[in-house]
Amino acid sequence: MRIRQLSSAAAAVAALGVSLTACADHRPAVAPVAPAAPVAPVAAELPLSPALETAAPPAPVGAGAGPRHCTAADLRATVSAGAVASASDGPAVERIELANRSTATCTMKGSPTVRLVSGADAWTLPGSRSDQARTVTLPPGGTANVLVDYRPYRGRGQRGQDEFKVTSMVLTPPGDSGQLTVHWEGANPQDRRTAPQPGTQVRPVTAPR
Repeated sequence: MRIRQLSSAAAAVAALGVSLTACADHRPAVAPVAPAAPVAPVAAELPLSPALETAAPPAPVGAGAGPRHCTAADLRATVSAGAVASASDGPAVERIELANRSTATCTMKGSPTVRLVSGADAWTLPGSRSDQARTVTLPPGGTANVLVDYRPYRGRGQRGQDEFKVTSMVLTPPGDSGQLTVHWEGANPQDRRTAPQPGTQVRPVTAPR
């Protein structure tokens, strides 16, 4: 009887071993995990931009800059009464004052463009051919003068005279494209659009005396 019991136990152990071996054979194979590659520092992967390496520091604001150019937005224009020459056919002179109403100093040089308006008609006066133009500096509140030479209309009966009835004057400062409109009446010139004369011109900007 003892020999039979030992044989039964041995057979049970052998069967258990076969069962465990069969379970082991059906387990999924697991691949070994490779070690992670070392992460390179960010600075090594992102080199500095050449533009950032060679860029010069910004210049201080206003460094080396002089007074800016006067524009129409900086100025206020007014017309004063002209002085007519004593001779019956002498020219008249009209003075236009330009005042700097901005808070910054600006400069002007040369003759402005002056266009006379009469209803739907317009007449751009010729600029002076004088080479005596000088740079005029206008501090805030400062003024400059522009003289307009023209031949006044003497009334009917004067041979060869036609009247240009001025209702306003449009002035463009030298070197600018902006415009100033000035009300001007009472000093109507002779219409010299088709027969210009040296006595009709716009002089360069000058500093007040």
